[in-house]
Amino acid sequence: MKIICLGDSFTFGFGVKKEECWVSRLNTAGRNFVNKGINGDTTSGMLARFDRDVLSHSPNYVLITGGINDFISGGGLQIPQNNYMAMVHQAFYGNIIPIVGIAPGFDPELIRKDWAAFQDFHQVLTLQRQLRAWLLEFCQTFGLYSIDFYKFLEEAQSADPDKNFFLDGLHLIPEGHKLLAEAASHRFRPQR
Repeated sequence: MKIICLGDSFTFGFGVKKEECWVSRLNTAGRNFVNKGINGDTTSGMLARFDRDVLSHSPNYVLITGGINDFISGGGLQIPQNNYMAMVHQAFYGNIIPIVGIAPGFDPELIRKDWAAFQDFHQVLTLQRQLRAWLLEFCQTFGLYSIDFYKFLEEAQSADPDKNFFLDGLHLIPEGHKLLAEAASHRFRPQR
């Protein structure tokens, strides 16, 4: 079974070795996860490369995770909502089962100073939470599979409030990738 993981730096594994990224950790016998994450990509970028990075590979599934960079670059909710909807429909058109990934949260207080000077990351987090709520409703309404990475990380942080899973406030350390891979692996049971 081939699963294309389409996304941004979360999917790419910014700041960690390739084998430490959650995508690589999900590879097992019979499950080939292909990493098509690009650091800094927006959902518009993901949509623009959907044919090249997803449809041309004819995978069984595509796991789509993005949206934060849309907000970092000053966009609102409508653009990632429209792009998720378009990518889901393109996947179905290509006879590929879409899985909606919901990106993990982050800590605005730990964001690098040069990034924090560029954008209000408290506002970015607010928009990310709104996108998460919309995506959960979207998946429920249309019977789509989803993996809520946001929930998994939030539960881990609640269980150990002193643990810092972030490299720079936004990107995860290897332990964070391992945690999310384990959580996704237990829940990644879509049926054809």
